[in-house]
Amino acid sequence: MILDSVRRVFECHGFEEMDTPAIEMWEVLAAKGGEEVERQIYKFQDKGGRWLGLRFDLTVPLARVVASNPDLTKPFKRYCIAKVWRYEEPQSGRFREFVQADIDIVGSPKMEADMECVSTAVDALRGIGLSGFEVKINNRKILEGIVEGLGIDSVKAGRVFRALDRLEKVGAEAVAAEMAGAGLSDSEVERILDLTEFKGNEALDYVKRELAGSKAAMEGLQELEKVLDLAPPFGLSGALEVDFSLVRGLDYYTGPVFEIKAKDAQIGSIGGGGRYDRLIERFGGPPTPATGISLGVERLNEVLAAKIGSGAGGPVVFVANVNESVMADAIRISREIASSGIPSEADIMGRRLGRQLEYAEKRGIPYVLIVGPEELKSGKFKLRDMGRKGEVEVLLGDLPSLLLKK
Repeated sequence: MILDSVRRVFECHGFEEMDTPAIEMWEVLAAKGGEEVERQIYKFQDKGGRWLGLRFDLTVPLARVVASNPDLTKPFKRYCIAKVWRYEEPQSGRFREFVQADIDIVGSPKMEADMECVSTAVDALRGIGLSGFEVKINNRKILEGIVEGLGIDSVKAGRVFRALDRLEKVGAEAVAAEMAGAGLSDSEVERILDLTEFKGNEALDYVKRELAGSKAAMEGLQELEKVLDLAPPFGLSGALEVDFSLVRGLDYYTGPVFEIKAKDAQIGSIGGGGRYDRLIERFGGPPTPATGISLGVERLNEVLAAKIGSGAGGPVVFVANVNESVMADAIRISREIASSGIPSEADIMGRRLGRQLEYAEKRGIPYVLIVGPEELKSGKFKLRDMGRKGEVEVLLGDLPSLLLKK
């Protein structure tokens, strides 16, 4: 249900589906994501001795395809819902094989493209019934401005950004140790970590006050302010917060970066992305601006399951029969309900009614429709709310609209 809903929203916003190969040449993957991603890529040799890898995201393969097809009509708006692989320790919300729902806009340098991606992702989340989330935004150019001001070279800067990306996960002390290991002095580490403390308008004021001499930081500030100005027309008034602790660890980001987190869920981000204006050029294509965002489908499943119970993503209604003489009728009714777009299930075990109700309760199925000879004759069926333990009498034709309202 999540994938169908997300796909509908993507297509309603003008994105067209385009998949890419799961396997890429190793040098394509290794050169574009950074050291941390390189360690996470599944790497192997084919029969010809060539080194290959499984895609770790959906952006790098897209950039390679666009570079090979420079005549694509711009803006090129595509979506892809597919599996990716990363070799890391499995835990809650983090797997070695998982599904991303990705949207990208290629060809526009304007912040409107970034906001189109963010607002579409937000609409997709709202479409699956998720409302408790926050959207953090930052700009890599501001980070570049501060490291340039400290005289930190590009190699060290990459290590700094990757360390900062782990701030929420490992804490400031561990990040400080990583940056010191990259050769930064205590004062440089302190200055960079101080930057991550700023949020909202305070963050913008900090850039104006402390980084006014940096061209990169000023460009980043202008882009952030433009993004905030665009929030109302894109339906995101009050939904965005500038947060300088947001980095995004992939090396290919060049400007605005964004991350969506579920409130009251200890699961990290449920979506993230940013602008990557130089990635397509690295694959041999012409200079081409691009931006995109991905939603983590497994994490969405976990968040929804936590919010609405273990039945999330499963049947909404269980059609129970009072005895085996009406079992076939219950199955027929269940299939009619399913054909109306509401997930439904019927007993196929020949169990007594009490056992069927126990099964529905264990599965977390919220509603049970009870089918018996009298119900079939009258056309009126008992619909039991398993949470409230109450019953209402419904006509079969009214059931879809009633359940959709609930």
